[in-house]
Amino acid sequence: MVSPQQRGFTLIEMLVVVIIVGVLLGITLLSPITGSIHKVIQGEATRLQVLFDQVRDKALIENIHYGFSVDSEGYYRWWVLPAESQDWVALEQSPFQPRLMPETLSLSLESIEDSRPFDTDEASPSVVFYSDYQVTPFRLRIIPVENRKQSLYLLTDGLSDIERVRE
Repeated sequence: MVSPQQRGFTLIEMLVVVIIVGVLLGITLLSPITGSIHKVIQGEATRLQVLFDQVRDKALIENIHYGFSVDSEGYYRWWVLPAESQDWVALEQSPFQPRLMPETLSLSLESIEDSRPFDTDEASPSVVFYSDYQVTPFRLRIIPVENRKQSLYLLTDGLSDIERVRE
């Protein structure tokens, strides 16, 4: 028999509190993870977009062709075709040195004209930035490894500026 002075919580009340706390902790712990991958994607997209704009201007000013490629190991590379040469040369100076994507992201580079991927193992660029401000039409997909639905595209038709598009 319970006396009127004894007070406490029932088992049901305790379980409800535990469930509410668990749900709140789950939401709190997962939101920074999804938010941080979004920041990483946006950061890489911004970096690449700035480099694309710089190399396009550089090709126009210097009157030589530059290139861009993505390899199967996760690196992206920049190339130059010197005026006196027929062979592409990989750039090594900053900010155009080869760069490995973060482990949480991968890249997919494909032609806009026929939606097929460019060859990733060539010793030459897949995308060319011509000295007349034109570019090989391309679509570069930045893909988070954990959630492919959060992908972001950088694309151009070859004449217009490179734009950023969410999937």
